[in-house]
Amino acid sequence: MKWKIAAILLPAIIVISGVYGWHEYQNFSAVPLTRLAAGSYYPEMPPDEYHHYLQIPINHQDPSLGNFTDFYLLNPEFIAGDNVVFWLCDNQQEAVGLTTSWRDFDASLGGLSYVLIGNRGVSPTLFPEVFDKDGSVNYTLAMKLYGSNEQIDDIEAIRRDMQKKGLLPKNGKIMVYGRSGGGVLVQQYLDKYGDHVSRALIEASGGPDLAREHNTTFNKNTYESNPAVASSYFALAQKGDATASLAFMLFMIGQGGDVDLQEKIADSRTNNSSLGDKFTYMKSWLVPSYNFPLVYSLFNVPRELEVKVRLYELMAEDLENYHPASSKEVCLAIEWAKVLLADFIKAREKGEIPTTQINLNRSRYKGEVMVWSGTGDQVCAVEMGQWVSDSYPYSRLAVFDDSHHFQEHPGYYRQFRRAYFTYGLNSSEVQTYFDDPRQLNAEL
Repeated sequence: MKWKIAAILLPAIIVISGVYGWHEYQNFSAVPLTRLAAGSYYPEMPPDEYHHYLQIPINHQDPSLGNFTDFYLLNPEFIAGDNVVFWLCDNQQEAVGLTTSWRDFDASLGGLSYVLIGNRGVSPTLFPEVFDKDGSVNYTLAMKLYGSNEQIDDIEAIRRDMQKKGLLPKNGKIMVYGRSGGGVLVQQYLDKYGDHVSRALIEASGGPDLAREHNTTFNKNTYESNPAVASSYFALAQKGDATASLAFMLFMIGQGGDVDLQEKIADSRTNNSSLGDKFTYMKSWLVPSYNFPLVYSLFNVPRELEVKVRLYELMAEDLENYHPASSKEVCLAIEWAKVLLADFIKAREKGEIPTTQINLNRSRYKGEVMVWSGTGDQVCAVEMGQWVSDSYPYSRLAVFDDSHHFQEHPGYYRQFRRAYFTYGLNSSEVQTYFDDPRQLNAEL
């Protein structure tokens, strides 16, 4: 009898699960039609002393176009009036949402009062305005309304809101922290609103304008990180066998610092590769975060548009000027980005959007800056970190034998950050961490 019931119920469960899954996918891939109304809140995140909502102009240069409802989150250890760190995440990082877990953030900044911001363009804060009536992307409006210039003004609006509510120190100053693309966002905020910042920490980052100044790419040249992989990829490209899928997999593996796996994957695409290397490639291809066809599909749904906007902001010049003539000029990030951002490149060619340029005057910021770089970082070169540090009047560079994600010494890194934000750049407490052998940049 039980088997008969199971035989009846199982098909029904499969059908219901399929219908539900299809419904969820349709919602995920649909063009947004509405956004949160003024005075409303998301049921998953009711407002309280740690969850704040506010109205911000859709277009800061034209407030007459109306507002949208944004939100910011205060960590559970937040103390009103304390020195506060704004953790800035750019739109490609998609770090803050309705189900944000503090565990990962506390691993970096635990013990401090810090703020996370719900970015415009990052779900659930989507803008119907960046799509035309037929559901196609309006690239001009997407670059404008989802762009970092507007996001910088959003951050400042949140700082003012917190000052009005007595959540900041009496002088209204904040400290800022960001890594990778978020580190570029930190530099952009300092450029426009640096008078309101006392200290900044920039990790594993750089600047497109500094890359242009030094005649290199924003993302680190692959040959500098792994000559064997760059040579293999270039050889495949010469034969027409290099693909965006391979470039993306190699890039993501390199981002995590696994040089050996990176070389095995590169070798797997050659005619002389072993069966074991080919199996390694297939096994890696099944990892969702390494699978470019899957990532490409996800990033081409409307709710992921903001990721492409930010990538285009950071890489537009490189995408236009990238023509590798040797293995020494291979940059894996550009190899896959030119496929992912093909629609933005086409919009630029049609004159709908410009080749974006980020140009910053770092020398006018008079607060403290600390820059962190990793010798094993295959995304942002140590030289780039040095250029960022040298551009600020009161700055120091810390270098670690680590990859882009800074995973080798999490406890040490957390304590180092906390000492810097608590005591300042030139304090004895911070000098202790600079003197630690895990920090490789000896003070000259």
